[in-house]
Amino acid sequence: MTDDNQKSGLNRRDLLKYSLQGVALTAFGSALSNSAKASAPAFLSQRPKNGKIVVVGAGAFGGWTALHLLRKGYNVTLVDQFGAGNSQASSGGETRLIRAYYSDPVYVDMAMRAVTLWKENEPRMEQTILHQNGLLLFNYPSSKAESEAAIAIYKKANLPLEKVSLDDAVKRWPQIGVEGLDHVLYDPSAGYLDARKGCLAVCNLFLKEGGTFLQQRVQTETIQNGKVTSITLTDGTRLEADSVVFACGPWLVRLFPQLTRKLKVMRALCFFFASPSGQADLMENKLPTWMDRDMTGPFRSFGVPGSDFRGFKVGLTPPDNNITDRFDTYHRIIKQEEFDMALGVLKRRFPKMVGQPLIEQRVCQYTSTPDTDFILDTHPEADNLWLMGGDSGHGYKQGASFGEIAAHTVEGKLEKSAKFSLKRLIG
Repeated sequence: MTDDNQKSGLNRRDLLKYSLQGVALTAFGSALSNSAKASAPAFLSQRPKNGKIVVVGAGAFGGWTALHLLRKGYNVTLVDQFGAGNSQASSGGETRLIRAYYSDPVYVDMAMRAVTLWKENEPRMEQTILHQNGLLLFNYPSSKAESEAAIAIYKKANLPLEKVSLDDAVKRWPQIGVEGLDHVLYDPSAGYLDARKGCLAVCNLFLKEGGTFLQQRVQTETIQNGKVTSITLTDGTRLEADSVVFACGPWLVRLFPQLTRKLKVMRALCFFFASPSGQADLMENKLPTWMDRDMTGPFRSFGVPGSDFRGFKVGLTPPDNNITDRFDTYHRIIKQEEFDMALGVLKRRFPKMVGQPLIEQRVCQYTSTPDTDFILDTHPEADNLWLMGGDSGHGYKQGASFGEIAAHTVEGKLEKSAKFSLKRLIG
C-alpha cells in the first residue's frame, strides 16, 4: 500500500470493515473546494428509488456500474469473491493504457468519456489514477490502413493525433529505435491508468457514498417467472434483488457456460525491467506510453515507462495463450520463449534498455469475444439478470464509461445495444 493510498480514504483492512458494516460516508476530504464541501453532491441527495441491485464483480466494469447505479438512487450491493483490484482479476495489475486509437467510433467515444469521468472523480478519490503522458504508436507498412483510418476518426472527433516522420521521431524521442517502421503516430491525450489502485479507488468511493461491499462468492441465483429474485452467497447469505448484474470477467464462463461458450480466456504477459541508473528519460514524465502495431507479426507489444518507479513495463500477447478451460487453476508462469520475445522488443525499440535485468513478471488474463466487442445483455430466462463482460483485452480503459452505459441500460433509460448482445455469441 503506497502513502497515497493510505491518505485517500480506505485501505484494504478498512474495506473489509466497511463491507461488513455497510457504512455510508459522505465527506470527500481536502481535495474538494470549500463550496463543494458545503453541500452534498446532487447524486447523494437524491431520494432513494424503490430498487435493490446486486452487482457481482468489482473490476473495471462492475465497480463503475455499481457506483453509477448508486448515484441514481438505487440500493446497491457490490460483491467480489477476492476483493476489488485483486491479483486474480482481469482488472488487477499495475497499469493499463487508455487511448482513443480505435477504428470504431463507439470505442473512441467511450474512451473519451472515460477520461472525463476519471477527471471528475479523482478529486473525490483524493488521488491521481489517470496519467496523460501521451502515446507513441509504432506503425509498419502493414499497419498503414489502420493508421489512416485512425487519423480520420481522430480528426472527426476533434482529437489531436500527429503523424511523425522517423527522423523527427528520433529527434523528439531519442530513447526509441525505429528500425522497420514506416512512421510514428503521437497521441498527446492518451496515457495510462493505475489499474489495481483504480479498482480500489472506485470501490472506496462507492462505500463512501453509501454502497455496500461484500467479499463473498456467489453460489446460485434464484429465477422465478422470468425474473431473478435473489442470489445466494457461499456463506449462506441471501441477497434479494430487483436486478442483478454479473460483471465477473472470466467467471462468466463458469457461471453461464451455455451463454458464453464462444468466449475465450486469454493470457497476456507483463515484464518489468530495471531502468538504468540515472536515466530519467526512460520515465513516464519524459517518455510516452507506446504500442507496436506490427499487423503481420506473431504478437503485438505495448508498454508503460517507469510508473511509480516499478520499472520499464513491456506487455505482450503470446501466440499460445488460450486458457479457457483452466483460467483459475493454472500456474501463471512465463515461458523462456516468451521472455525472449520481450527482450526482442527492447532490442528493437528501446536500445538503452538492452541488458537491463528483469525485476518483475506477471501473467494477466482477459476474456475475449469473437468480434472483440463487449457484452451487455439480459439472460434469456430472466429480463432483470444482466451479463456484462467480454473485455477482450481493451476493457479497462472504457470501464468508467461502459459502467455508465450499463447503469443507464439497467435503469431503462437506454435500450439494449445489438453491438453488445448475447445473441451474437449463442446464435
